Amino acid sequence: MILDIILLLIAVVILIVIIKMIPSWKSAKSISGLIVNAVLGIGLFLVTNFIGLTHLSVNIITVLVCAIGGILGSLILIVLNILGIY
Repeated sequence: MILDIILLLIAVVILIVIIKMIPSWKSAKSISGLIVNAVLGIGLFLVTNFIGLTHLSVNIITVLVCAIGGILGSLILIVLNILGIY
């Protein structure tokens, strides 16, 4: 439970960093970029589970971390799983 909260906090921090890096939220290009990043993050997470590289459970917390954090959030989950931390 505590680890899930920590992972959500990491994903929110990644989202805040992404928002600060984007100059304008009004641009459709940046919003579509965030959507693509979220989809690629979830896709990377599912592909690594399917291949057998990681053994992460697919639940709401891991999907939210991958969606909010995007590719970076997925990589954090993958590295934590490979190191045996999560």
